[in-house]
Amino acid sequence: MLSLRKHIIICASLFGAMIGIPIVGNVLAAAGVIHGVGALQLPLMILIFILFAAFGFSAIPVIVMLVLGAQRKIGNENVPAVAAALRAQSTIVYAIWAIMALGCLIAIPAAIMGGLFKPG
Repeated sequence: MLSLRKHIIICASLFGAMIGIPIVGNVLAAAGVIHGVGALQLPLMILIFILFAAFGFSAIPVIVMLVLGAQRKIGNENVPAVAAALRAQSTIVYAIWAIMALGCLIAIPAAIMGGLFKPG
């Protein structure tokens, strides 16, 4: 598992890309550089969705590390439940990722069939 700092950088970068790409696209459209998205609309919608999902997954280690780090900082590392969680930090992250991945395995195809990537 990477350090908390690296996980925060990854999470913040994904969030910045998710917000920044549409902003840059709008600025370019307003400046007249691009005229209508046309054929790029579907790939851009898929890209933003992938960034959204990656951001969600990248937030999990940040949250787990922050919560467990706060427990350690306030002196609870000797409490049995906190000590067990500190030892199993990676396992907790992987378990939450597995649950999220299973949820995505069910939800994404249903969302696509429901019109997730249909324009307009």
